Amino acid sequence: MKEQLNLIMINFLSDVIWENGEKIPYESDPLSFLYSLLVVTGVLTVIFVSAFKLYKRGIPLKDFMNGIYISLPVGIIGASIFGKLGSSGDQWKLYMLVFFWEPGMSFFGSMLCGGTAAFLWLWHKSRQSRISIYVYADCIVPNILLGQSIGRWGNLFNHEILGREVHDLNKINWLPNFIWHRLFYFKDLSASSELDTLQFREPLFLYESFATLFLWLLITFVFANLWKIISKKPWKIDPENFPCKANKTFKSISEENLKIYNTQTTIEYLKDKEGKLYLSNSWVWKKAYTLYEPSKDLTQKAQFKIDQRKTLAIKAQEKYVALIRKNNEEIQKQKSKLEKSKITKQEFNNYRIQLKKDSRSELKKLKFEKNRFISFLKSDSKELYEINNPNSYKIIHSGVLAGIYIVGYTMIRVILDQLRNPYELTVKNNVVLNSLFLTGFLILGLSIIIFAQFIAPKKWREEGWLYEKSY
Repeated sequence: MKEQLNLIMINFLSDVIWENGEKIPYESDPLSFLYSLLVVTGVLTVIFVSAFKLYKRGIPLKDFMNGIYISLPVGIIGASIFGKLGSSGDQWKLYMLVFFWEPGMSFFGSMLCGGTAAFLWLWHKSRQSRISIYVYADCIVPNILLGQSIGRWGNLFNHEILGREVHDLNKINWLPNFIWHRLFYFKDLSASSELDTLQFREPLFLYESFATLFLWLLITFVFANLWKIISKKPWKIDPENFPCKANKTFKSISEENLKIYNTQTTIEYLKDKEGKLYLSNSWVWKKAYTLYEPSKDLTQKAQFKIDQRKTLAIKAQEKYVALIRKNNEEIQKQKSKLEKSKITKQEFNNYRIQLKKDSRSELKKLKFEKNRFISFLKSDSKELYEINNPNSYKIIHSGVLAGIYIVGYTMIRVILDQLRNPYELTVKNNVVLNSLFLTGFLILGLSIIIFAQFIAPKKWREEGWLYEKSY
């Protein structure tokens, strides 16, 4: 066994021979610089893929790129602070929490801080651009999985995120040498002291890298298109308007036989050998729902009702302020009479009490009607939603994919954290608090899915906003 370990370290560190029982002569892997390189590559991949998805949706990239400039540094500092909280050692100081170039970066810290900064920026800009935050979330958030999948390989060269101890080398030596030769810690993480013995471990970083990549593929190519599988089929509802290979009645149709069907942009048809038109699978769904545009009269009537509810709240606010002002003016008049001894103090107090009593009911009513939060909760866009989806297709609404990412990645962590060194948990050395933290994230993800799929579409949509479609 000793000779085998010697050979391993000769291959790994070239001129250094490991002898069991001696301290490791290096503080870090000679290729540890790849950690930073792979993390940066992961971040750039997230930005590139997100920009591509936004571009494909026809969404301007200006606000997105400005959001990157804001959220990226905030996320890096957040990752460093959360990752180094609980660190110890003789040389460790509090100000080192922001040393992001040092090992110890927390993904959840990055997501919390950077994600919050990005959300606030895009939510602020959405009022001007009329692009829903849900759309941004679906185009950006799931792609974080790609960055995680790439960045986890950096942990290999930093000798981090390793699993349980391996006593039988046959369990890991089937991996390429550059991987399994690095599956050990240089230091005792909890004590920040060098180890005296070499102990190989499971490639936990590799498990997480593959799991996050698989989840990204699942979200991007399965969940994003799930509605096309479970929904009614356009070519069955309206065969003549949706000629395609799946349409047994009209696989192709002459242009003059196409019915009038309002869409926001021109539909791209393909032509068969006879010159007849048919639709590709993706354009079937674009025409059926994404690009479908209902009558302006119908949408304007529905929007008018939505605006009326907002107007009621504004008018209630104006009436409330006017009534308060009127009462104050009346009290001031009576106070002036009191100062001139035209009325007694008792008469003044009785008048003031009676005035408040007379207006109390009206003020209470107006206060309720003007409350913005209550007005927000009372919003109803169901009519507008139904107008824009007259055939009741079962849509995976914007925001759901972002929620699936949170739920999916949290489940990955719940499973893999069982193998993780307690010091490398999100809440260091505290399994209970770490479990509560992950439970909170799981609840957040489920809440976003429920809210985005079943509540928001029928309560707060308005004409002119870009959700999964523009209307």
